[in-house]
Amino acid sequence: MTRIVRLFALLVAPGLLAGCAGQLRDYVGPRASIVRPQLIRYGFTLPEIGCVADRLGETLRPRQLRFLVRATSHIQAPYYSPERFTPRDFLWAAGGLPDRRVQVEISHAFDACHVQAAARLAEAPPPAPPEGGPIMAAARAPVWLNLGAAPSGQAIAVDGASLEQDEEARIAWFRMIDPPPAGTSQHAYRLRIDCRTRIIRPLAHRLYDATGSVVEERDYAEAEQLPSPVEGGTVTEIAYLSLCT
Repeated sequence: MTRIVRLFALLVAPGLLAGCAGQLRDYVGPRASIVRPQLIRYGFTLPEIGCVADRLGETLRPRQLRFLVRATSHIQAPYYSPERFTPRDFLWAAGGLPDRRVQVEISHAFDACHVQAAARLAEAPPPAPPEGGPIMAAARAPVWLNLGAAPSGQAIAVDGASLEQDEEARIAWFRMIDPPPAGTSQHAYRLRIDCRTRIIRPLAHRLYDATGSVVEERDYAEAEQLPSPVEGGTVTEIAYLSLCT
């Protein structure tokens, strides 16, 4: 009987481990990485992103962080400003969670990290955020965040407003910033970064004019979405580290 039980355990264990891979990574990896992409999406500065993500990773359990990511991902229309998300929208979105400790810990993190998110005194309080499906929004101007420069001097920026997150990957628009005199590229690429395999796949291309308006956009066919590994010391590694670790 013991041999049968042991054999059954060997047969089902791989399936169980595969199904729980995301949860296991939450406990053995840095918890800050669970919430960091959403902070990028909500317009935090780079110092604020690092500080708030680290503090929430210390004070909230992985399950709480996952629910927070789900709640903030559903919000597609900022409440406080039609042009862009702000940290105040992040705090508001967290208010839709039944676990009130999450919002309390976010407020504590904001105080510790000097994030300005207080409402104006004369401003009416926002409506309660939804707990269900997404609130859809009209198209907004991109909000570019410079993630840093590689040893070559080339930097990479991400449009935080375009960022999509799930347990395995991050998808967003990126563009390069070359050293002077070239400066910011007028080409942008929608990339999918697989956090587990460290593989980047291009999904689409945009061309901007001198005013920042999109003059051309094209989705790549499946045959054009050629995967490439994240290379150390390059801007692709900066993007990977910023969004996946």
